[in-house]
Amino acid sequence: MITRRQAVFLLNFVAGWIDGVGFLALVGSVQAFPSFMSGNSTKIVTDAVSGKFGLAAAIGGVVLAFILGTIVARLLNDGSKRRETAALVAVALGMWSASAGASAGWSKDMLLVALAFTMGMINRSLQGRNGYTVHTFLSGAVVTIGSDIADAISGRGAWRQALVPLSIWGAILAGAALGAVVVLNIGLIGALIAPALVVTGLALANGLSWLQPAADAQDGHPQAIDMHG
Repeated sequence: MITRRQAVFLLNFVAGWIDGVGFLALVGSVQAFPSFMSGNSTKIVTDAVSGKFGLAAAIGGVVLAFILGTIVARLLNDGSKRRETAALVAVALGMWSASAGASAGWSKDMLLVALAFTMGMINRSLQGRNGYTVHTFLSGAVVTIGSDIADAISGRGAWRQALVPLSIWGAILAGAALGAVVVLNIGLIGALIAPALVVTGLALANGLSWLQPAADAQDGHPQAIDMHG
């Protein structure tokens, strides 16, 4: 039985992998990330102010694709096993489509948009548990790490509470590192097929009840990392 925590680690690993691959192989003239929308949003503004309106529009397309992917997965995943499996299948199909597109000679811009759409979906594809959630963005997790460490130093919290955001961050960093190694040594197509296989396997495991069920259906919204005041 695959635990929820392990499944979330896998998807965070995949998210980091895709961003590492996208940055090294696809950034090109667009200079956008497949999943880090904070940086992309800033880039839209700075390019527009600099008069690079075409580049700003291209990055805007990446951000829009990410938002649309999130909408699709949110509509698919209501927290039930059947609908959650459908959301995971959609993520897998997005990755296989990007792999096929790379093989067919799609432009870097098209591949970035396809991967951004898929990364938007991955954020709402699996219901987390006990603070373990799928993230393609790290600002919140990093802030939580700092807050948890400060709480531990001051005696307001235990050191172990920092392990949840640290593990999320670590999974993404590990995925980015391995994805970078693979794309540099094997190439883009192989680097896209590998995470597609992982998500396909996870979708199959969920459909066959080999994945630990969610405690309660929460309409696809994973339990978030606690906010610190």
